[in-house]
Amino acid sequence: MTDATSVSLGGETVKATAAKFTMAVIGFAGTIVFARVLGPAGFGGFYLLFSLVKLGDRAVNGWGTAIMKRFSEAGAPERELIGGQLVFTLGWLGFMGAVSVLASQWLVSYTGLASAPVLFVVLMSAVTLYEPTDRVVQARGLVGASMWVDTFRSLLTFPLQLALVLLGFGAAGMAYGLAAATFLSLPILWYFVRTKPTMPSHDTIGSLWSYAKYSIPNSFLGQTYDRFDILLLGYLLAPAAAGQYEVALKLTVPATFVMMAAQSVLMARVSRLHSQGEDVSDDVSNTLAFASIVAVPMFFGAVAMPELLVVTAFGSEYADAAALLVGLALFQIVSTQSGPLTSAIGGIDRPDVNTWISSTTLALNIVLGVALTLAYGAIGVVIATVVAETLRYLLSAYVVSRELPAVELVPRTLLEQVAAAVLMFVLVRPLIDIVTVDRWYQLLAVVAFGAAVYSVALFAISRKLRVTIEGVVRESRLEISSN
Repeated sequence: MTDATSVSLGGETVKATAAKFTMAVIGFAGTIVFARVLGPAGFGGFYLLFSLVKLGDRAVNGWGTAIMKRFSEAGAPERELIGGQLVFTLGWLGFMGAVSVLASQWLVSYTGLASAPVLFVVLMSAVTLYEPTDRVVQARGLVGASMWVDTFRSLLTFPLQLALVLLGFGAAGMAYGLAAATFLSLPILWYFVRTKPTMPSHDTIGSLWSYAKYSIPNSFLGQTYDRFDILLLGYLLAPAAAGQYEVALKLTVPATFVMMAAQSVLMARVSRLHSQGEDVSDDVSNTLAFASIVAVPMFFGAVAMPELLVVTAFGSEYADAAALLVGLALFQIVSTQSGPLTSAIGGIDRPDVNTWISSTTLALNIVLGVALTLAYGAIGVVIATVVAETLRYLLSAYVVSRELPAVELVPRTLLEQVAAAVLMFVLVRPLIDIVTVDRWYQLLAVVAFGAAVYSVALFAISRKLRVTIEGVVRESRLEISSN
């Protein structure tokens, strides 16, 4: 039976990251098309609705995290855990259906979408069935499989959304397309679960609840924190401001791919090893060393040419997103370092600590976000988020240094990434002043040049990167030969 310690952390991270970047190409193409076709108001309206859905599914997501934690432990009652997942999910779907009926008028006025209540229920059904199942696949350590199923879902999502939008469904077409692709991908995800559900015992429910009573509020706090910016902009300003923010955020999302891929398998590995009384410091340190390998150069790239990136990709009506881009790119550097620490804390069975940290950072983000948005507009909420995420990192780093003192919080590899990115900036910035960049292929050429400079420089100066690449290649060859 596959578990999180029987697979390679590096190998699974590479496979998952490749899947993430494939999804990024598909998603980015879709974002450009839909942002241009729907405009800031329609585009922002969809993401306001989707943000509400992602808040509404937090109970199931948190319960799924508890399932993942217990499933990854030695001697877990796997069939009962799957049964407990399904029972909870179906009950929560019934509750959220009633909520959508009661809040139907508010949903329409807040998002600007006439069919918002129906879209809310459809999207809620799709994501609450998909996400907990995906967590079980990750609990087995099969993060590569999890991410490639998600990539398949993206391959379905874009054409379905495009067809429905072009048929005149507008922003509703984006919702229906995403939901349809998610439902169609579920059977493939279940193939990797490989466990038949059964009714959970009282002891299993008690074990799940001992973790879920923290992981559910953690999930709600984390999602509120993640989507607070766009929700606040939709409330204080307008859906168009939310659209500007979402465009800037989409440009920075690839910065998180390595961290998200590694983080998914990290919690399962830490949980398994910790439950067996083994040391987890090396896994956490290695994850921190490479979690920001894409975020660092993206920040320096955003500083070098923020308006070029936004306007060339999305059009002049999104020019205001340029200022947001730099702040969000900085935020991604901090978040890619704090994310693995959060997973490590959860993996050593301290979800209560994550609850405290999430509550503290969310409170700071709300207070600063409201004050700075009212004073400075959309850029204010970005500044507040950077400050709050920095606090999250500092608190998480303190806890990890106390609980796992052997973890290297600022690895040499991270500093090498900064050095390589500075060299990239020094070479790219003058190039932009010399070369005219007003077409997407010209921008792509500049980005490719910067990526090549960064990659070559980092490979040259980082021995750990070279050793890691050699190890992943060797493991891949062994895996291929064994199959």
